[in-house]
Amino acid sequence: MVWIVSHLRIARRFMSACAGLCLGSLAAPAVFAFEITADEPVVILYDQEGRPGKWAFSEAPKVALVSNALMAHASSLSGRTDVSLRLASSGTAGNAATDCATHEIIVPFGQAFGPDTLERYTKRLSAEGHQTAPAVALRQAVADLAALGGGQVIYFADTLSSCDDDPLWIAETAPDSVRIDVVAIGAAKDLHELSELALASGGEFHLWSGPDGGVEPGGPMIDEVFPLAQGGDGSRIGSRPPRNIPLPDATEGADVGIDVAALRLRAPGAGGSLTRIDTGIDQCPAFDALSRNLLDYANGGASDRPVARDDPVAIAFVLDASGSMAGRQGGRSKMAIAKDALGEAVQALDGVNAVASLRAYGFDDSLPKTPEASCPNTAEIVPFGQNNGRRIARLAEGLRPYGYTPLAASLRAAGERLQSVPASRRVAVLISDGEETCGGDPVSEAAALADAGIGVNTYVVGYDLDPDQRRELQAVAEAGGTAYLDAKDGPGLRRALKELVSVVIEKTERIAPSCTNPVQGGSTPETATEIPPGIYTVGELLEAGEFRYYRTSMEEGHRAVIRGLIQSWQYVDTADGPRESGAAPAALTIETRYPDGRPTAAQSAREVGIPGTPVETTFVDTTGGGVVFGLGDAYRRLPPESLFEVSIVPFGDGGPGDAGVVADGEDFARIGPNGTADGHFGYEDTKDVWHYEPEALGPMTASLSYREGAPKYRLTVYDAASGKRIGRGNNGPVQFEATGAVRIVVENRAPKLRPELGAYTIRVSDE
Repeated sequence: MVWIVSHLRIARRFMSACAGLCLGSLAAPAVFAFEITADEPVVILYDQEGRPGKWAFSEAPKVALVSNALMAHASSLSGRTDVSLRLASSGTAGNAATDCATHEIIVPFGQAFGPDTLERYTKRLSAEGHQTAPAVALRQAVADLAALGGGQVIYFADTLSSCDDDPLWIAETAPDSVRIDVVAIGAAKDLHELSELALASGGEFHLWSGPDGGVEPGGPMIDEVFPLAQGGDGSRIGSRPPRNIPLPDATEGADVGIDVAALRLRAPGAGGSLTRIDTGIDQCPAFDALSRNLLDYANGGASDRPVARDDPVAIAFVLDASGSMAGRQGGRSKMAIAKDALGEAVQALDGVNAVASLRAYGFDDSLPKTPEASCPNTAEIVPFGQNNGRRIARLAEGLRPYGYTPLAASLRAAGERLQSVPASRRVAVLISDGEETCGGDPVSEAAALADAGIGVNTYVVGYDLDPDQRRELQAVAEAGGTAYLDAKDGPGLRRALKELVSVVIEKTERIAPSCTNPVQGGSTPETATEIPPGIYTVGELLEAGEFRYYRTSMEEGHRAVIRGLIQSWQYVDTADGPRESGAAPAALTIETRYPDGRPTAAQSAREVGIPGTPVETTFVDTTGGGVVFGLGDAYRRLPPESLFEVSIVPFGDGGPGDAGVVADGEDFARIGPNGTADGHFGYEDTKDVWHYEPEALGPMTASLSYREGAPKYRLTVYDAASGKRIGRGNNGPVQFEATGAVRIVVENRAPKLRPELGAYTIRVSDE
């Protein structure tokens, strides 16, 4: 499953900065044109959090704005049964845990839209929720849409989350068939995380920046988060590039949803101290080489320093042989289809450092078909052993569907057997077409296995389930700390089982290389640790929201490049203390600050990914005071192996030469009598104002050329006396008629590149 994360990252790199539709401007009342698709299911989700976002703008509450926007679509939704209306962040209990888990489905799928459906929904909208808690609602929306073959979430919100859940994780791991379109309400500078939510899911981002202003497709903040579309003229803005994630062939009818948040834990060691995977590498090679090696490892390629495992990976298959498996698909029983899929997948385990077993339940047709007789019927058909894939396939053939479904008892028994097996990882794989029918609690059993300190994680493969059954088995997988894989039919089941087996095989082969050079950072910007340029690691496990700060000296006009590298998987809690998981991607955020510790206006750099995932941000020193930067993450733990490199790059033009940001102000620089001047952009300097007094009046041309860097730009020419605009152009020369002195405003139109140098020459001529 690691390939899913890497492909997500690749897809995000190539996404358009303005991943939205070209939207019209607002008229009173505030209604805007956004697309609700007509040919796929839609979930409309409104965030009801009321602290501090009850009033999205000073003039109007967000409730009225969203109500007006939705009512504009009432007629087009009439009669549809594939639109669901929901509320996020609706908890008002005053208990954070309760409120973070609260959401509501007001109109479920399958209910026909009548003329008054939206009106009734909008009357339910409020801004009274005590927590911003989108994750539980988004997770349910994504799962429901995936079950229907895909669709669109339209999410109205004014902040990301105040709960422990990470909604970005849900977006990043959503099936490719599901996208999350975000309508962010408020100031762009406060909404960068919501833009990531849209872009990570392949969705569209709309910025609603004022009650009487237009909704922008992205807005300036998006340009800070992701690079602008290729081409230079903005022609691709609004497009949705493919996410480049391999998917099941739709013609086969498969629907395999894979949650890459799988946590496959190592076996416990002695004591309760922090435990990490020992890679045998304690030196830090070149940053780029290390990144490549880590990515090669994570994607299954060769490693320069492979580290063999002594203990095998143990995997226990638990197969449903209850009576419901006698149901038929495509002319065959589901039992026959499942046995074929399992037999094909497990044979790949032969020849690798893994031990496997097969347990089944409900198969004994010699028992009375009653709960009392059938519920205890769970047995290990094939004990743990190496190279026994063929044996599992052969003995599974003898199973016949018959009795009840004791999920909880089967998971408990599988866990007890796994505990007795020497192993580096322990995995239970439950394959079922239904929920518990014996009164047990499989969710609690899966959670107990995950918390038992023996490193057992429970995968669940749901086969041909209805929505209620799917929800129960998803909860089992979540409690087991791993993944739920949904398979509608035989091809989907084969793919799901092969994917799980391939993950197990990959984990038997090698461990990710990493390097260490720990340096203790300060706990606050004021206590930042002074370090010279170089490569370092954080050296300690930081909890979510906890950062470590460092300071590096610089000269005025120089640029600091701070690069981070995710070197390990995420850390999880076990009975023996925090341990590095085997497949859950980690997160790394780098934030930059001014020398006095104040946050900069630049967007923090954040990535969630597999080992080898890089993060980069920059800072231009305009005072000579140096840079302060912090490493951590707001939503996830920061692993101690998190690596960072600090380098200082001199500017090509770091001195004076431009000034001013107001076209009619007195703070400006002058273009000389030869019609040329040199300027530069850097960091928050995104606009320069130049004053030019032509020797002769008449038609003139203003142009700009870069000596270093090449950000997009806009030239706007004003008459200096009247303030009237007399010319404007993007990324090219501007012609105007000069009747006197002029002011020329040069704007950096690629705010993502704010930290990068843009050293330019401006020219004014009568040519």
